[in-house]
Amino acid sequence: MKWFITVTAGTMGRLGVVISILTLPLYGVEEPGWTVDGLVRRALENNAELRFYEAEADAAKGKRTQAGLWKNPEFSGEYGERRIKGSSGQLLDEGTTRNFSLAQTFEFPGKGSLRKAIANKDVELAELGLSQFRWVLEGRVRSLAVRYQGASANADTAAEINERSTGLVKLLQSRPAAGTRQLLELRVIEGSLMEIQQSSKEFVMDREEARIELNTLLGLPAKQPLKIQTPLRSPQSPLADLNGIVLAGLSGNLQLKMRTVELEKAAREVSSARLEVAPDFAVGPFFSQDKAGDREENLGATLSVTLPLWNWNQGNIAAAKARRDQADALLLVARRKVEAEIARRYRAYELNRQQLEEIPDSVIGNLRDASDLADRQYRTGAVDVQLFLGVQREFLNARKIRNAAVLEAWNHWLDLGLLTGGAGTGKEPIK
Repeated sequence: MKWFITVTAGTMGRLGVVISILTLPLYGVEEPGWTVDGLVRRALENNAELRFYEAEADAAKGKRTQAGLWKNPEFSGEYGERRIKGSSGQLLDEGTTRNFSLAQTFEFPGKGSLRKAIANKDVELAELGLSQFRWVLEGRVRSLAVRYQGASANADTAAEINERSTGLVKLLQSRPAAGTRQLLELRVIEGSLMEIQQSSKEFVMDREEARIELNTLLGLPAKQPLKIQTPLRSPQSPLADLNGIVLAGLSGNLQLKMRTVELEKAAREVSSARLEVAPDFAVGPFFSQDKAGDREENLGATLSVTLPLWNWNQGNIAAAKARRDQADALLLVARRKVEAEIARRYRAYELNRQQLEEIPDSVIGNLRDASDLADRQYRTGAVDVQLFLGVQREFLNARKIRNAAVLEAWNHWLDLGLLTGGAGTGKEPIK
């Protein structure tokens, strides 16, 4: 959006009125703010790290394609001179000799299928890793957006109290000296300003850190201003009961799915290692020709096969079995960790939700009104300096505590969504 200044000049004469209009654009109006969903979509479209995971999935698909291709045929040829000598060593005749063969290798049945099955598991792992990163990225953007909004609200509240207290200090300084009490009250208010200004600095730093990190995730310059129009509030989607969320986590957790795929892949690698000793066959035609004396030509087929006499792949089979046992153990450990983490996050979310119910927005509004009332009453002498400062401090603390509770509730809710693949929170990822 733009502001425009229009300057109109007129000249009156016998020929009439001459009017010139000059329009100057002033870039003083802020662009419409982002919604949180808009921030998420922007991050999913422009995040550089997400492109890495997408390329990783494409690479796995390329390897799967390669795993299904046949080996190229092998061509071999020989060419040389041929000499025929008699029993006494004299040269009887000379000529040439040449041989050509073409062979196509055929793997033992099952080898190619197992290799493709293993490659398919790699594709599944890459796609699950991509999905998990999308969840993590969306959760990080939403968490940073809430953090930015909370820090902005805290900074605004601190600035409001600072402005009110600074005005009061100027008022007291302008009044004639009225004794020790007024001087001490002035010094107390000046001292409290230092605490308020320190808090304001911390809030602004927190807001700027969130803004810079958000811009990085969105692929925007670090100095880009940020405005979020979505209201700051706690998660609105209801949670299922704990048992339902745990079951959802055990079936929908992406990390568990990855561990399951790793176990399936390890089992196929054991079968592949066992089948590795099975012989491959190379079959093809050959042609040979000798020209020295009598001309001789041969045409036929060749067959070659490996013989597993000494190497039965025992080492690779043992290593594959060990990796399968590792994958089985990691899956069990991951299941226990997911159950414990869901229970912990669920309890923390419930506590934050209860806390927010006890601190509704109306409490913050009442404290703001009380803060303004305390300022007016102190100016008239109806309340003392301690009550004035106490109301200001509680207004700021209440704002800070509530915003911290909102941020924690969002973090726990987002973590539950990640732990359950969205099933526990009813939230589907943005595509």
